Amino acid sequence: MVTECTNTNNQMITKKDYENLKEYWDYQRKVEYNKEVVFNMADSFEGRVYNDFGPVNLNDMKELLWTRVKPEDYENPRKGWVPLNENYRFEWEGEANMPDFEIETPRGDTIALKAKNIKEWQKAFDDEEDSSNR
Repeated sequence: MVTECTNTNNQMITKKDYENLKEYWDYQRKVEYNKEVVFNMADSFEGRVYNDFGPVNLNDMKELLWTRVKPEDYENPRKGWVPLNENYRFEWEGEANMPDFEIETPRGDTIALKAKNIKEWQKAFDDEEDSSNR
């Protein structure tokens, strides 16, 4: 149990509290970051997900998705992230901010499709289909 924490009145994290309980606050903020990521993702489903009874309740979906995230799958907060929940915000941080996600995709070799005599290729393909239907 955390006993040295003075942040008991639902206020921002003070420098003193952070220095005394750095690991604790880092983990709490990591959890909060991942929860915000899941909730933001669920927000993008609004009006797109339906069940047998119509549109799925967005808040229910958020909670369902969040309960399925395992702590070992948590990601570290991105640089520049400031939590929406002020209880996890440092007193020196500004307004809430979720940095844009930049998904890095691996680049493969460029493939150039070139077709010479496309009509002959199509004819050969059509002939092959005709012979298989016999």
